[in-house]
Amino acid sequence: MGTFQQFIDSQKISPAVLLRRSQQLEAHTDEDRTLKRKRATRRRDKDQQQKPYAELGLGKPRSGRGLSEQQLTAAREDKPLSPRVRAKLVRAVNALLTRAGATAVDAKALFGDVPARVGPTVKKAAS
Repeated sequence: MGTFQQFIDSQKISPAVLLRRSQQLEAHTDEDRTLKRKRATRRRDKDQQQKPYAELGLGKPRSGRGLSEQQLTAAREDKPLSPRVRAKLVRAVNALLTRAGATAVDAKALFGDVPARVGPTVKKAAS
């Protein structure tokens, strides 16, 4: 049994509840749709192309995609996960913990010594 599995068992967090909470947290809102539209307009506008998004007050919208069953299964088996998936897991677990009145945890407490998955772009950059 992996570190992540032990943690969710000790906190009595159901995998189905964790998946549902992740879907809720990552779902697009009206604000996210507005941000996506403003960012697309900025890319098309010649005058604003040189300015960074932060200078224009345009944050990043949510992904719109929560965790999948495969990603949760991989986490429970202590397989390496991408940093983006790990962040989604941490957000979902922390949302459930804070709602229950417990303190939030960091990725190290959830995943232990399991390394993050390294994709091909990172390998190319390191070479």
